[in-house]
Amino acid sequence: MQLPDSQLAWPISYAAICEIARSEGLRLTAYRCQAGVWTIGRGHTAGVRPGDRLDSAAAADQLLLHDLTILCRQLEALLTRPASANELGAMLSLAYNIGLAGFARSTVLRQHNAGNRQAAARAFGLWNRVGGIESAGLTARRAREKALYLEPEEQEAPAMPQAVDPESRLHRSPLAQSGVVTLLSGAATAAASIAEPLQRATGDTGVQPGLLLAILLLLVGAVVLWQRLQQRREGWA
Repeated sequence: MQLPDSQLAWPISYAAICEIARSEGLRLTAYRCQAGVWTIGRGHTAGVRPGDRLDSAAAADQLLLHDLTILCRQLEALLTRPASANELGAMLSLAYNIGLAGFARSTVLRQHNAGNRQAAARAFGLWNRVGGIESAGLTARRAREKALYLEPEEQEAPAMPQAVDPESRLHRSPLAQSGVVTLLSGAATAAASIAEPLQRATGDTGVQPGLLLAILLLLVGAVVLWQRLQQRREGWA
């Protein structure tokens, strides 16, 4: 994909410009989009007629710059809550695709202005149909716009700790600890239920029932421990 000129005075972040360019593509000859609208360059539609041509990608960049500069001012006038660079870029990408009138009545705008950031992000996915039929291309574009909207600004990213604890010991594992508790509870229940039958069954053999019960519990514990070791080898906590 040929990226737009990064040196132009884009009204939004260059990352958002690249997203719009990726979604719109680059066509130097006028074409009809999926919705039947004559389009040229990187999604430019105003005044486009069949047979129109652009001389270069640079000409397409200038059209995109012109369109986005105007649209960005109009979009910002609709905002009652500040938007980060990524939020603004994502919303401008949506508005460039669906038109300012569509964006003005969108749930994305309403929820953004209400401060419901997660709801606004989810609402991008509501704009993915053409003629009542879901478009795979629009669904993918909306997902990328949502991700951009939610992406924190570089200065907002939490500091990443450079000293990280080593792998936890097996005895500190929540799974292992819960397994031990379950095992002990089950052992106590089993001991209470089989003590009397075991006493009758072994009464004539001279074998101590407590010894048999201990052996049984050791075998069960060994199986549980082996399974837990296998889980640890597979990366479970």
